[in-house]
Amino acid sequence: MILKESDERSGDLAKLTQLASKCNAAQKRRLDDEFKKIQAGSRGEQGAAHVMNRVFGESETVGLLHDLRIGVRGEFAQIDHLVIHRMQGRIWLCETKNYAGRLQCNEHGEWTVWYGKQPKPIPSPIQQARLQAVVLRRWLEENGYAYLDVVPLVLIAPTSSIDRRHVPEDMIVVKWDQFGDWWARQAEELSAISLLKMTAGWVWENRDKNWLSAFGEKLCSAHTPIIFDWESRIGLNQSDAPDPRKETKKKNNVHPITQRKVKQPPEQEVADDIKLDLSPIKTPHGDVSFIALESDEVAIRNAAIEPLIDAVRGTVKGRGRWQPLFKNWIVKVEDFQEVRLKIETRLSETDTKRLA
Repeated sequence: MILKESDERSGDLAKLTQLASKCNAAQKRRLDDEFKKIQAGSRGEQGAAHVMNRVFGESETVGLLHDLRIGVRGEFAQIDHLVIHRMQGRIWLCETKNYAGRLQCNEHGEWTVWYGKQPKPIPSPIQQARLQAVVLRRWLEENGYAYLDVVPLVLIAPTSSIDRRHVPEDMIVVKWDQFGDWWARQAEELSAISLLKMTAGWVWENRDKNWLSAFGEKLCSAHTPIIFDWESRIGLNQSDAPDPRKETKKKNNVHPITQRKVKQPPEQEVADDIKLDLSPIKTPHGDVSFIALESDEVAIRNAAIEPLIDAVRGTVKGRGRWQPLFKNWIVKVEDFQEVRLKIETRLSETDTKRLA
């Protein structure tokens, strides 16, 4: 049973895209790092959520919540996934890490990800999961669910490997594509005494599917999405912000997503009060969204679905430019309305052929 899906991060990506033209070199590096982190984190969480949804999406015994942020007395836990087994009375709190390298935990509990021969120290995912479990347990105690057991675990990408020699024995680290198999094994390993206690608690507390739905709704109502102050996070409101009086026209001061405005002949200039239709194009396959940039251009993004990719790329290629980092197309504002109309036409033709 899916009780909560992941929050959409496209708003944060759109905001960073809009801020790109205001950044100096140092701020651009920070912005690019944040953008990549959001993309990598979202891919990892979506990959794990996809596996869990396939395994438990139709279950009336197991409830799933993705991307949950709850707080107790000013402390917040940002939880990637919760897996609730109403009959066992257990909640698995899953911390997801989307590293593609080789993960290693040493005897001191310090974590490193290796990319070839290059080591990169990272925060301990085990400690992160445990700290989030502390906050969740406090929330459960304050809301009448202290009887539920919270078990932290770490999910890692299928493309990564892990040196488990110093991973604590009481900590679970599993690749998310193997989560279903691991789940079945842990259920089989429960002792007869444990099963008896769990069954007694399940019957006594009447934890039926309605209980699971109500519990999920209560958790969802406690969800407090984080709102980032991106200007502060990348340093735009600090003293190193670009001074328009001192801006240089050096090429390396121009962010990849923007270009300086080129003065057009009077007959080609776009009126200042031009009205652009930036509303998303909604389709059964997903959305095509548009973002106005301060460089007199428009960014075009689409879901990674073949009909949308074909429609957008087939229209924009040759008239705009592709930005690999942000995974969007850029067109000039004076070309935008015609490009949008052609994208809509292509999508309409695709749907007509599909239904024919």
